[in-house]
Amino acid sequence: MTYFIAQILPYITVTVFILGVIYRLWRWAASRIVHNITLSPFPQTKTEVLGIYLREILLFRNVFNFDRPLWVGAWPMHIALLNVIGGHVVGFYFLGKQFVYLGASEALSKYLSNLLGTVFGIILLAGLLYLLYRRVAIDKLRQVSNPSDYLMLLLLIAIVSVGNFMRLVPEYGMHYEPVKEYFTTLILFQPAAIPEGNPFFITHLLLAQILIMVLPFSKLMHLFGMFGMRWIENRVYKEPAPGLPNVDVAAARARGTGLSSAGSTDVA
Repeated sequence: MTYFIAQILPYITVTVFILGVIYRLWRWAASRIVHNITLSPFPQTKTEVLGIYLREILLFRNVFNFDRPLWVGAWPMHIALLNVIGGHVVGFYFLGKQFVYLGASEALSKYLSNLLGTVFGIILLAGLLYLLYRRVAIDKLRQVSNPSDYLMLLLLIAIVSVGNFMRLVPEYGMHYEPVKEYFTTLILFQPAAIPEGNPFFITHLLLAQILIMVLPFSKLMHLFGMFGMRWIENRVYKEPAPGLPNVDVAAARARGTGLSSAGSTDVA
């Protein structure tokens, strides 16, 4: 079983993830947008569109404005998740010595790497537990939740809990070097056995792979979908929506109504 989890399943996971994401993106891209649904206030330049993108993606502006209690849990959780994922990649690649490039000693760099990983891991777990609590405790949320919502949260909580346990209990943790060597063998298509045979690492790895395979077919695809949604809703408004009742689109275009071309000053 360990052989399958460590040396075969990773390739299945990556294949399912890539094909699943491509399929979902293709489905979205192939969908016909009948009307121009740019939301008011209409951005007039690409710079304004970029500003909206950044505010929504980095600050969750709409969530902050319309559901402050959700923002309190969701925004820190997503920031922590970003740092945990980035910390895994950077930490294992540089063996915890990434802060040396900022002037820190190797010992201090490893200490900071472990400290930040632990702090963000705890914040991430707290955020996930808070979101689960909301789905259970708030009647309106409970009514619109389905089993997959709970399963995704529980899977994330399990992954983060095992990871935090390995950090907080060093004797069950993993050192940077053997983990980097293990993933290097996967990348080189020469998969090796899981280092040290750590059962907690095996569990962590298995749960993470399950999540990665399920992600393209779940609501977690909002990771990619939010960019497309932002483009549809916040792109520069240039023309009247075609097909609206009582609107002669050809005549409107001839007059320049709704268009951004120079000299089009007529108003319908």
